[in-house]
Amino acid sequence: MQVYSYPDPGTWPALQLRPAAAEAPQVAARVRAIFEQVRERGDAALLSLAAELDRATLASLVVSEAEFAAAAAQVPAELQAAIRQAKTNIETFHRAQREPELQVETMHGVACSRRAVPVQRVGLYVPGGTAPLFSTLLMLGVPARLAGCPEVVVCTPPQPDGSVNPIILFVAQLLGIDKVVKAGGAQAVAALAIGTVTVPAVDKVFGPGNRYVTAAKQLAAAEFGVAIDMPAGPSEVLVVADASANPAFVAADLLSQAEHGPDSQVVLLSDSQTIIEQVKAELDRQLASLPRRDVAAQALANSRAVLLADAATMLAFSNQYAPEHLILATDNAEALAEQVVNAGSVFLGHLTPEAVGDYASGTNHTLPTSGYARQYSGVSLDSFVKKITFQRLSPVGLRALGPVVETMAEAEGLAAHARAVTLRLDALAAGTGQDAEKNAPTAANPYAGLIRPSVERMQPYSSARDEFEGMAPVMLDANENSLGSVGPDNFSRYPDPHQRAIKADLARLKGVEPANIFLGNGSDEAIDLLVRLTCTPGKDSIVVCPPTYGMYEVAANLNDVRVERLPLTANFQLPTNAVEVLTASSAKVVFLCSPNNPTGNLLAEAALETILRTFRGIVVVDEAYADFAAAPSWTTRLAEFPRLVVLQTFSKAWGLAGLRLGVAYAAPKLIEYFNKIKPPYNISAATQQHALVALAAAPQLPELQAELLEGRARLAEELPLLPLVDHVFPSDANFLLVRFKVDATALYDQLRARGIVVRNRTTQPGCAGCLRLTVGTAHENAQLLQALAEIGAELPVTVAAR
Repeated sequence: MQVYSYPDPGTWPALQLRPAAAEAPQVAARVRAIFEQVRERGDAALLSLAAELDRATLASLVVSEAEFAAAAAQVPAELQAAIRQAKTNIETFHRAQREPELQVETMHGVACSRRAVPVQRVGLYVPGGTAPLFSTLLMLGVPARLAGCPEVVVCTPPQPDGSVNPIILFVAQLLGIDKVVKAGGAQAVAALAIGTVTVPAVDKVFGPGNRYVTAAKQLAAAEFGVAIDMPAGPSEVLVVADASANPAFVAADLLSQAEHGPDSQVVLLSDSQTIIEQVKAELDRQLASLPRRDVAAQALANSRAVLLADAATMLAFSNQYAPEHLILATDNAEALAEQVVNAGSVFLGHLTPEAVGDYASGTNHTLPTSGYARQYSGVSLDSFVKKITFQRLSPVGLRALGPVVETMAEAEGLAAHARAVTLRLDALAAGTGQDAEKNAPTAANPYAGLIRPSVERMQPYSSARDEFEGMAPVMLDANENSLGSVGPDNFSRYPDPHQRAIKADLARLKGVEPANIFLGNGSDEAIDLLVRLTCTPGKDSIVVCPPTYGMYEVAANLNDVRVERLPLTANFQLPTNAVEVLTASSAKVVFLCSPNNPTGNLLAEAALETILRTFRGIVVVDEAYADFAAAPSWTTRLAEFPRLVVLQTFSKAWGLAGLRLGVAYAAPKLIEYFNKIKPPYNISAATQQHALVALAAAPQLPELQAELLEGRARLAEELPLLPLVDHVFPSDANFLLVRFKVDATALYDQLRARGIVVRNRTTQPGCAGCLRLTVGTAHENAQLLQALAEIGAELPVTVAAR
């Protein structure tokens, strides 16, 4: 460490140069060449650069399900607990950064608002070359999840054997991130900026790194239109230490940054020559025992200790240097902190090491380096959102503000601007102006702005059975075959298009009105109709909460409707920021499956109720499995929530999957919209006949439910006793989601070879290693348990005992 005594302020800029600055032109040239390789060769470039720079031969760029499944077992329990505590602290601090939607009436009738909307696709760079910085994934992944970013891609360097450090994968699973790419350095940033077959191009890149990563992020922002969090390069710390400082503490803080890499820089400022000498002695003593002493020694060679006159001078030097980390190792740290204007993060007093901010205090450790703290803040929740402003004028507001805008536009010579106002003012004066308020849902019209304009305008198809109800001696209106049907049963007449008899029986059973009921070809028809009813293709979106029922997304894709994803938490509940995410969304429909498929759990009632009260669009609660849960159905609250749709089915508890009969319960007006766009005869006569017979036998249903719940309880009790079972998730459905200690796909194949077919869900978000087991008959359940026991017995002892 070089020592300078009372340097003239004119020499300070030279003393504040970072080690990386001297090599910046060469680094920039190398980074540009890497970008060209990735642009031209895509994944092939990433594979060859991994071999060249990381000395890693990769079979695949993406971390596999098997690698994810094996990760947690390699992370000691003590470290897992520490990571969970750090995650809790980081979440607590970042959750507190949320801001409610800003709403201001700037003048009467002129309403302005600002809403935070998550960045849709983000790339997180996690350094892992000389040390796997899993803490960086916590610092970036936690706020990304809190902000509600629908797609999160992680890039991290592979180890020489082609793997990713299991601690990084454990943290990714903890955060619900399932896309981890084995790419490091500038090539990872290039892939995130440009996009390859494997790596999606993202909207914003986050994360610290060495000088090459920093240069790559700056190139991505300058030439590829990708936003970055900040330039966050080689790590640095500046310590202000007066005579009250503990030299051992100060030396340890300096070394904690020096060990990051040879291009890190540490700076010591003191008004005490004695402290400087004692710190230097401590550096020599502590360095000798560091595992990364060679790296730290190189960093110390580029670092400086500066003796200055007093605290005011030290603060002036620090503010000019603008450090990533600033430690105020003084007795009066709080008073000095008032003078800090340029720093990434500040650590106050003798008992606050910089290391706590790196890991677990709760603040973010992704911070601006190289003096960029003069312009940039560190990563926060705000880094992952965009603030969009909105404005709405009532007729009163337009009349008041319009002349102001006309005057200003005319003064700038922008006649079209003025005309846009004048035409509206003239329309209001003529009584033909349109009040913008009609496009917002209100108590009087809860569907305003939600139904596709083309649906509002269209005339529904009028079938023969709409124009004449009942039967007459001679029926020649519907082009049916009056001679009868081929086969033993007569289905020559069209069925009731409105299924009145079924709805009457079902209404009595469920305690609703027939006008609240829509019947469809399974729940899938109602899902598809909802998307088509509300979403204009190529324009609108829906929200799904993975892992969940796949048909929501299929219906959206079929109708060219965008899908926004709000992933469930590790315990398959809605995230704590669900309301904020949905409030910020312009989606027309949110699908909430409860009990959820494939996880089996009910979503928290309070969370659903809050969404029903705050979300502007249609809220669909899919209760396909509700007959197996103890909670009351949301059909009991239809009158309270006019934009609520509850989906149920005859396929599960009723045992009528072959009939393909699903039900949507909603407010009568919404049911009218369903009927407006459905096919005229969507439920066959045979299905209607069988459904009426089943409804007449409804008293048998509880007995069937009880037998199935007994089977579920037995499976839930006995499955955890099997050596190959890792975890049985709680279920309110007629199935159990089970995580296994062995490869789930291989286990699925082994069960199938024994004539037992279950559902492989290991590819679903948060379901790595999981199979979904439907509750069968007592005999079928016993066969399943026996097969799993036999398969477990055939495994090596080391695997079965994990």
